Amino acid sequence: MLMGAGSTSAKWEAFFRAVAAVPQSRDRRFFGCLLAACLLALAQTASASDWRSEVSDAPPGKFPDLPSIRLHYTFGWSNVIQAAHAEATIARVGDEYRTKVSGGTDGLARALWMLDAQHSALMLAGSDKPVRISQVERYRRRSIETMVRYDAKGLDRLRRVTPSPGKAVWKRVNFSPMYDVIGGVLYVRSQPLKVGDSVGVVSFPGDSPYLAVVQVVKRETIRCMGRDWPALRLSLQIRKLTVRKDKPQEAVEYSKFHGGTVWVSDDALRIPLRAEVHVFVGFVYGQLQSYERL
Repeated sequence: MLMGAGSTSAKWEAFFRAVAAVPQSRDRRFFGCLLAACLLALAQTASASDWRSEVSDAPPGKFPDLPSIRLHYTFGWSNVIQAAHAEATIARVGDEYRTKVSGGTDGLARALWMLDAQHSALMLAGSDKPVRISQVERYRRRSIETMVRYDAKGLDRLRRVTPSPGKAVWKRVNFSPMYDVIGGVLYVRSQPLKVGDSVGVVSFPGDSPYLAVVQVVKRETIRCMGRDWPALRLSLQIRKLTVRKDKPQEAVEYSKFHGGTVWVSDDALRIPLRAEVHVFVGFVYGQLQSYERL
């Protein structure tokens, strides 16, 4: 969490008391400048490292589990251009969730930026903790294959780029709990989600860990799939976590991401209806087109 006003005020009060104790002289001015610099550095370090206090430590909530379901989405830019599609299947099998997501770019967007992607994951139902994920991204001139294995302390990730002269190596990240994208969605979905609630999760989409903080803004009605839906409006903030010595260290602003909004159905399913992510030019959206229970 960014340093609060109370904590900052206490440090500045200590600063002025220390300066007042120094005799009137150049030494006071030098000492004041030096102490101010130290306090500012401390404040900046705390604001970068206190992200851990934003991570929710509550267990998965008591909201009913998501039934097996298949969801179809389209994606575009600023409600002007439809650019991509995706299909997500989330199947409950015993005490596991098995998820498969596939999609790619369409039309003009595909001519400019070809992408086909497949993602599969295995999670433990009830805890929403991932066991493993695999993902393949195929672009026009290269492909990226990602494998992630989770354990109680964190994860190991292998990322292979083809063609590439370098050898793929496993990368270790120690932090828990850490979810894949869908596992993080299921964890947030399980919470009470009362207006004003805030839920923070660390998610690992395949390359680096990210801190996602969701806040419930209000209840409202939105248009989706040709009808009005009661929905929960959620604000979304995402920051990238830098990793050093196998551990997340600092939360840094994601330069191309300026916040977002997600609408989730306010019913027994709590499925994402629409998302808008504000980028450096306009916004990118995703919209539910259809769904079916399995």
